[in-house]
Amino acid sequence: MKKWLLLSFATLLLTGCWDVTEPERMYYALGIGVDYADEKYIAHVQIIDFTNVAKSEQPQPDATQAEVGIGRGETLDEAIFDLYHSLDMRLFWGHLSFVVLSDSALQDGRLDAVINTLTRYRETRYRIWVYGTKDKISDVMLTTPVLNKAITLSSMATPLNSFSQESYIPPVNFRQLILRLNEPSYTAGIPYLELTENWETENGKREKVNYKGMAVISRKELIGILPGEDIKGTQFMTNDTIRTQITYFLKEKPLTMVVRDIKVDVEPKFVQKSFRFDITVKFKAIASDFHAEVTKKEIADSLEKEVEKRIKETYEKALEQGIDIYRLSNYAYKKNVKGWKKVEENGQVALDEESISSIDVSVEKISAARKEYTKTIKAE
Repeated sequence: MKKWLLLSFATLLLTGCWDVTEPERMYYALGIGVDYADEKYIAHVQIIDFTNVAKSEQPQPDATQAEVGIGRGETLDEAIFDLYHSLDMRLFWGHLSFVVLSDSALQDGRLDAVINTLTRYRETRYRIWVYGTKDKISDVMLTTPVLNKAITLSSMATPLNSFSQESYIPPVNFRQLILRLNEPSYTAGIPYLELTENWETENGKREKVNYKGMAVISRKELIGILPGEDIKGTQFMTNDTIRTQITYFLKEKPLTMVVRDIKVDVEPKFVQKSFRFDITVKFKAIASDFHAEVTKKEIADSLEKEVEKRIKETYEKALEQGIDIYRLSNYAYKKNVKGWKKVEENGQVALDEESISSIDVSVEKISAARKEYTKTIKAE
């Protein structure tokens, strides 16, 4: 009996997780910004306070939601370890949601160093969103959501929230980025951010992160930055687009259409030692803002022409910077690898203004939302 009592007592002493840190005794990294200056990496780590998030999506009004710590080093690892010197508690990386990179951090192969550092650590995951910016990294990292929502719901940490309503520039995570950089044409586009003051409170204007355009990168360099005005065709060249709008003039009056259910097919053809591409785009549309002097057929015809125009313009704007914006080289590689091997150079096939031989755009279904094609307010 005494043996059993001693054994039970010893078992009680051995239970428990001796090496686990209590949650309230840790800091949590939500985002990291990486800059490069004076031949050193500069890490800006956004640390959040989960006491304001755990039980509510609306934190205390006067509470500090996040602070940003800065470390410097010859490598990104050294910069992060430099930051550890000023921390009061252990920093947990399991909730890391996004990375913001300066232009200099995207140059000279430094992106590869960032990816290696962050993905090889056991606490991080591959679903970390990636962004570029030319603005001051610390200012970007200190922006908070509107209406004082929890910072874990920020547009950088949860970009799919707004993307489902307006599929402007698709967010890209580490997994998608690595796949695209490892496949022809060995390039990828990531959202390019800027700080704007298009929100106001009773205390005045406030800075908020806004999508400015797309940064196109390769394994070793920043190829170019395309502003939003130059990439309006990309929304219609991917099946990932959930919902977007297109506004143009019809009979000298503005018309806004909501486009959804986009289906894209790219057919490469290898002709005379070069590739030509036939593009087919189908989608459904809703006329949300229009003038009643136009017919349904006129709307459909004009919409198809406008989408075709934007696809062409975006292709040509990107081509000026040597960018294969629609990853046509990848379509050629997957469809005709033998032909691709004959003409590829660094994973890309030669492209010019004539490489897209045809663009066939068709509206599968068009509606007027909750109303017919009549005026809501009738004229006298």
